[in-house]
Amino acid sequence: MTKKDVTDYDPVGRVFHLKDDFDDMVKDFFSGFSNIGAKRGIYPFLDIREDKEKYAISIEVPGVEKKDLRISVKKEKLIVQGEKREEKKREKKSYLRVERSYGRFMRAIDLPMEVDQSKITAKCNNGILKIILPKKKKGTAKEVEVKIT
Repeated sequence: MTKKDVTDYDPVGRVFHLKDDFDDMVKDFFSGFSNIGAKRGIYPFLDIREDKEKYAISIEVPGVEKKDLRISVKKEKLIVQGEKREEKKREKKSYLRVERSYGRFMRAIDLPMEVDQSKITAKCNNGILKIILPKKKKGTAKEVEVKIT
């Protein structure tokens, strides 16, 4: 180590920095369909693929009914909202562990300009919401309601 390295060394600062890094790692790990990462809220995980004709988004929504999902386009954002509802009646049993989470969620995804907003389609099957965003040359942004089949 050089003299400069020794004088710049701050072990207390490194500990606080390490704590922040660890906190961020834990938040990232629990930020999926869970309410454990409370600062980020609950939201489902998604994948986005692109080919020459379209963008395809797959979103995990296990336990969410189609009637509890809403997809819209506002300005240059695709907005996916929903609610995972808790079972209406739980029998009186002694749970050893409860990890499933319930509540409302929202994901807002920035759209590229070449998406043809009037031709967006969505299907929900077996807990996977698939949204197809066809491409076009140029378009104007407006709010569009997307129906789920």
